[in-house]
Amino acid sequence: MVLLIPLIFGLVAYLIPGMPGGVWGSSGLGRATIAEVSGAEISTSEFLAAYQRFVRNSQFPVDKQFLKTLQIDRQILNNLIQREVMLNEAKRLGLDATSNDIQHRILALPYFQDNGNFAFARYQAILEQNGLTIQQFEDNVREEIIQEKLRNLITDSVMVSEKELEEEYHNRNDKAKIAYVTFEPTKYTAAVTISDPDIKAYYDLHKESYRVGDQRKAKYLVVSTSNLRNSVQVSESDVRNYYQQNLSTYQLPERVRASHILLKTEGKSPEEVEKIRSKATELLIQVKQGVDFATLAKKYSEDPGSGANGGDLGLFGHGAMVPEFEAAAFKLGVGGVSDLVTTQFGFHIIKVTEKQAAHTQSLQEAENLIRPTLVQKKAEQMAQDLADKAFNAAKSKSLEQTASELKLPIEETPFFQQGASVPGIGTSADFWTRVFGLKTNEVGAPVHIPNGFAIPQLKEIKAAYVPELPEVRSKVQEAFRTSKAEEIARSKAQEFSDKAKTGKFDALAKSYSVETKTTEEFARNGNLKDLGSTSPFESFAFSAEPQAVSQPIQIGQKFIVAQAQDRKVSAVDDFSKAREGLRQSLLAPKKDRIFQSYLDGVKDKMTKAGKVKVNEAEFAALSRRL
Repeated sequence: MVLLIPLIFGLVAYLIPGMPGGVWGSSGLGRATIAEVSGAEISTSEFLAAYQRFVRNSQFPVDKQFLKTLQIDRQILNNLIQREVMLNEAKRLGLDATSNDIQHRILALPYFQDNGNFAFARYQAILEQNGLTIQQFEDNVREEIIQEKLRNLITDSVMVSEKELEEEYHNRNDKAKIAYVTFEPTKYTAAVTISDPDIKAYYDLHKESYRVGDQRKAKYLVVSTSNLRNSVQVSESDVRNYYQQNLSTYQLPERVRASHILLKTEGKSPEEVEKIRSKATELLIQVKQGVDFATLAKKYSEDPGSGANGGDLGLFGHGAMVPEFEAAAFKLGVGGVSDLVTTQFGFHIIKVTEKQAAHTQSLQEAENLIRPTLVQKKAEQMAQDLADKAFNAAKSKSLEQTASELKLPIEETPFFQQGASVPGIGTSADFWTRVFGLKTNEVGAPVHIPNGFAIPQLKEIKAAYVPELPEVRSKVQEAFRTSKAEEIARSKAQEFSDKAKTGKFDALAKSYSVETKTTEEFARNGNLKDLGSTSPFESFAFSAEPQAVSQPIQIGQKFIVAQAQDRKVSAVDDFSKAREGLRQSLLAPKKDRIFQSYLDGVKDKMTKAGKVKVNEAEFAALSRRL
């Protein structure tokens, strides 16, 4: 949804150090150092606070395995490190933020204003809703200002050249259309004949592609979180204490639910903006006359995040939308429709469908949310404790004896490679890493798996090998057939292309039993129905004369032969009108790329100099607890 904006500006949006509390409580984890940048320490508590805020503020499903698959923990650590790299570089260059800088920045933020004046009570309330103290927020603003000063120093001389402007103008506005035919290898599979000598020759040529990497077979004790849930007792006082300790979580701010129709104006010339305004006005008239809002939004809205849902943006509070949009939405009553609202994104028509006053959920309202949370937390802690107990016991006893004493099941894997899905566990990088780091019969420390913990013991190692032909014959035969069918399709496509350059495209297509299709008009960097990205066709479509025929273009395993149908080159006069808008739309991303490249270079130099250090053992132990 293009309207959502972060409360905190950029680099450190979720990475504000020192937030107290969290799901790990006072377990002692916060005292360790997880990374160090030129002497500045990043503590585990700082990392956990950043991770907790990410989970709370992100739109990702809060599923631990899903977040592990995306390596969110590593991304957050890298961002914390980059923040310290940036601050270190700014200090080296003598850059800082004064108290006046910070004060002016905060006073200018529209989220904290009421009728144009800074409202301290609103300031406190919004920070509390975001889980921040005033000091944390102001420290974060200071870092943001320092980042901006460093960015400006590095990128102030960056410009967009006339050539870049012209290229972008034509990329956005030139249009082309092609006719095409498709040669599918699957159409020729049945025509492939296979003999034993063919299979043997193909195997000999490609045998390395059938190499099986190192494999491991392991036993493992399973500590299931779900099995422990049934034994968890959550008392009324537990629920009440959790509610009181996390009261801010249940303080719901004033919220509004709205739908909108957006017509974008970014990068458009003044003349184009006026045409868009006229179109938006026509839509507004239709809405006022009673035409269904959702139907119009689905058909005309250019917001990809909400258009398909009839423009519905869901519930949102103060500070979630750009100021102009927020002001209009909160002013309307339920069922009310705005006039045209102009923002940096374009013209909006807003309809409010629900309003909620600010309130704190009662304990009774929140109990159904709190109880499952406490059950899960207690079950996870019990599982962690039991897994640690089992691991310590297995140091002096067999895995089987430990399993018997603790009444835990033992599972055994088949041989598996790193990166493979393990039956009963699934795809778990932590499990592979742990098992592949063990010696035969060694027991590894507990590993977090989707439903609890596993304590693995390596049973057998199978070295990498190239299987003999009989073992992989069916795979070789299938690969040979696919390869030959692809060769036939390529040959047919080339033959068709050669003939079509001197013959009639449509008639030739019929003789090859392939269907001629024609694309819609398209610009560069777009997508085409049935073909996907326009990129493979752009060089031909935007340079060839009408009726010219392309060489075969491979898309996946298919081969496409295209015929140029039409090409529209945008007028020079229109370029002159759009030049400044294009410059503005290209300048910021170009500066962002250059600044990021600069920071990456600084980080690389510091890493090579030993000034960036990560405690991988501490990070791995911490990651298991997430």
